[in-house]
Amino acid sequence: VDYPRTEDGIEIIAHRGFSGVAPENTVSAIEAALEEGADAVEFDIQFTSDGSAVLFHDDTLERTTNGSGLIRKQTLEELATLDAGSWFSSQFRGEPIPTLALALSCIDLRMTRVYAEVKGSAKHDEVDRIVQTVGEISDEVHMVFIAIDWSVLDRLRVLHSELNIGYIVEQASRAEEAIARASRDSRALINFDAKILLDNPEVADYAIREGIDMVAWTVDDSTDATRLLEIGVRRITTNQVAALLKWKATL
Repeated sequence: VDYPRTEDGIEIIAHRGFSGVAPENTVSAIEAALEEGADAVEFDIQFTSDGSAVLFHDDTLERTTNGSGLIRKQTLEELATLDAGSWFSSQFRGEPIPTLALALSCIDLRMTRVYAEVKGSAKHDEVDRIVQTVGEISDEVHMVFIAIDWSVLDRLRVLHSELNIGYIVEQASRAEEAIARASRDSRALINFDAKILLDNPEVADYAIREGIDMVAWTVDDSTDATRLLEIGVRRITTNQVAALLKWKATL
């Protein structure tokens, strides 16, 4: 399998940055993950009405900003005026929604792996633009593009045979097809909702037999992390980076 393995066997991935201590999908959350020593970071990519890639999870602005409506209906300039930090804590008042380019330049060479979730509404030309942005900023940062909408991954794969992709499996019924797809692609992994693997450890066995790397999300409890480790998971996505790094250090 060509898929790059974790150096010391276990990779702690900061979910939307270190979102336990800073507002998700912001530069502050990424910086916090870097400072804490996370092995990797995960974030979400959405698009503005004028086609810019930004870090944002929801389709709408209400939950994590002082704006409202669909993020897709806003220009980058309009988003730049929003506060994406105050909802989390007043100390992050005025925290902006970062562009993908800004997030990547912030990470630069300080972390070798980034998991970028491309939201399902991404159009073909937007998917192309993400790849272009990543290429312009760094060849060194190891990107893994993950998606719930697998057609996004099909598009990425058509464009670039050497890109790393990850099939997000959020319901157990999709596990079999994800394993079938990933087993034919040496640069693919599967990103499982941890609950699926904890409830159905035979799914993890099946993936391992097929030589597939797995990521589990979102794991904030060290008991769950230990159980996942026992069934063969080596990449763990968490909101609680410090706690999980501490757990990893005890192994």
